[in-house]
Amino acid sequence: MKQQSVVYLNSRKSADFEKQKIDIENFCKYRFDIDRVFHDNQSPAVPASNRPEFIEMLNYCEKNGISNIIFHDLDVTLKNSDVFTSDLSLVLKSGSIPYWAQGDFISGGYDSEERREAVSAFSRYLDQFSSQRLRGKRGRKTAAAPSRRPGRPQALDEKGMSDLLAARRSGKTIGEVCRIFNVSRSTVSKILRDYPELKGEWKGPVLPKKRT
Repeated sequence: MKQQSVVYLNSRKSADFEKQKIDIENFCKYRFDIDRVFHDNQSPAVPASNRPEFIEMLNYCEKNGISNIIFHDLDVTLKNSDVFTSDLSLVLKSGSIPYWAQGDFISGGYDSEERREAVSAFSRYLDQFSSQRLRGKRGRKTAAAPSRRPGRPQALDEKGMSDLLAARRSGKTIGEVCRIFNVSRSTVSKILRDYPELKGEWKGPVLPKKRT
């Protein structure tokens, strides 16, 4: 049985809006019934708390007992992680469960409680990462020594590694995984050491074999 949902789209061009609607409809076809589509054309950099359409959507969900909200593309929203974390916090505090029609690698399937916990854990990870990055910026500003390029990123915790593996299984490239989780290729290689099917193929030059 399909679950009730609302859809939230953000696009400035009508052609983009129509494309997003098609992607959403294909995603929802066997999973969700769409009760209403909310749409605005504001910049993605504007926090959800300053978007009247976003707030109206949350109020509508609460009033009508709808817990599922479908967004378009997780990869796009993750490009501005600070705004994304703030928006996601509003959604989770309202009791809603977010899904993305494209780029969704967060675990939990379509079971409400498992999905809610998986999204909450991912949100906590992003919030922690944002706080660490902010402290790092402040530390560099106050340091007497000249600035230098940062060293190897800190290794992920168990939940971060689990999300990274899920992202790789969903089809994310090594480069995309590095960007999403802010880790080096070396770190990803170590995490995938026990998962040869997720390592991918070497794209560099092939060295000639030594003659014997």
